[in-house]
Amino acid sequence: MVNNPLVAFQEAMRASGVFLAADSHITPDGQLHRARAADDKAGALSLWYNFHPDAPASGAAGNWRTGARLTWCGKRLSALTASERAEIARRITEDRKRAQEATESRHRDAAAKAARIWAQSAPASPRHPYLERKGIAPGIARQSGASLVLPVVDFTGTLHGLQFIDEQGGKLFISGMSKQGHFVPSGGTPSPDRPLWIAEGHATACTLSALQPGAVVIAACDAGNLLSVATEARKRWSGIDLVVCPDFDAIGRQKGQEAALAARARIVKPDKLPADMPTSCTDWNDWSAWRQSQRQGVAS
Repeated sequence: MVNNPLVAFQEAMRASGVFLAADSHITPDGQLHRARAADDKAGALSLWYNFHPDAPASGAAGNWRTGARLTWCGKRLSALTASERAEIARRITEDRKRAQEATESRHRDAAAKAARIWAQSAPASPRHPYLERKGIAPGIARQSGASLVLPVVDFTGTLHGLQFIDEQGGKLFISGMSKQGHFVPSGGTPSPDRPLWIAEGHATACTLSALQPGAVVIAACDAGNLLSVATEARKRWSGIDLVVCPDFDAIGRQKGQEAALAARARIVKPDKLPADMPTSCTDWNDWSAWRQSQRQGVAS
């Protein structure tokens, strides 16, 4: 039994997947604070928390990056008096409001930073190692230093963030950006009069765009974002021909199926792929490159 409410709150945070960095601490003042997560990179502050030390001790916390969050009270709900229940309800309402305001502030700051970087970035070099390895043209990509820069937008074209891809293929989003329902317009601008295909990553979307010139192809950024992008597209255009194109791995198949069902979309399943295709082929870009190598082998 933990008698220290602050210690109990921190234990509840960890149990909910909100892991505070070892060198961070909780300020018990009833105000919303940002903090570093255990796995944050230098300078990042992915956690938020609000701890109320006054009886009955309570708090809320979350991780913007992972989505983990909790609401905690130091007393069992059944043991609260009527006045304590009212106080806890007030705190919860206020904590949620402050957390939402902080989230919106993060998104605004990220969008403003993204606009500055995007404006200062040069057109991407066709010789960038990632583009050459993936066999795709620069397209909409720009370049900052050694990294490709891709815009993450919504269906109105508003810029919300950026994705950076380094020469080795490492991917990073600008910190604090809003990703849900947003995408990289890798193969054109979505419109209600053309089929809309939704892939996971940029290279895959570029490949599918070349294979399906009649469709607009966008990149949802990752498998976990397929659902939000697909459902947002369906809400915007109820009659659009919508196609979800997940990667070939187990997560891609699962998330792709969930997105297709929720958005009433068709899905391009990798069910009829050649049996001799290498296991290293995990998406449509890999498949296209392998198919091309097979053709070149036959021709030679």
